[in-house]
Amino acid sequence: MARRALPALLALIALVADVSGSHGVAFAFVLTAIPAAFVVALECYGDALEARCGGLRPLFAGCALVLLVVSAALRSPAVVGGVPRLAVSAVVLCLLLYAGALLGALLAAPGSVMLPVEEPETERLAA
Repeated sequence: MARRALPALLALIALVADVSGSHGVAFAFVLTAIPAAFVVALECYGDALEARCGGLRPLFAGCALVLLVVSAALRSPAVVGGVPRLAVSAVVLCLLLYAGALLGALLAAPGSVMLPVEEPETERLAA
């Protein structure tokens, strides 16, 4: 579970660094969040293929990954003149997508939770 929270945490730290004016630190955290976001997006896609979740969670994770890549590209050192507002906005939108995925997981129907199925006691005794 901590693996799913890592990209959101790194993006949040990048946003705090942007607000405080440490744009170089924010750039480092956005670059660090990209591989973690890729792992989460791949895991969500696998969950969707195995029918453990709906299609929105992988969509949110994929869009968040794209937004992190866009933010990193806009902040690259090749861009002269400071950090564009769109780079910061992309991180904020990424955090909103992760929050939406979290909210969707929390509000999921109680019947959608996969519980282990216990075999009947008669079969257990026969084996």
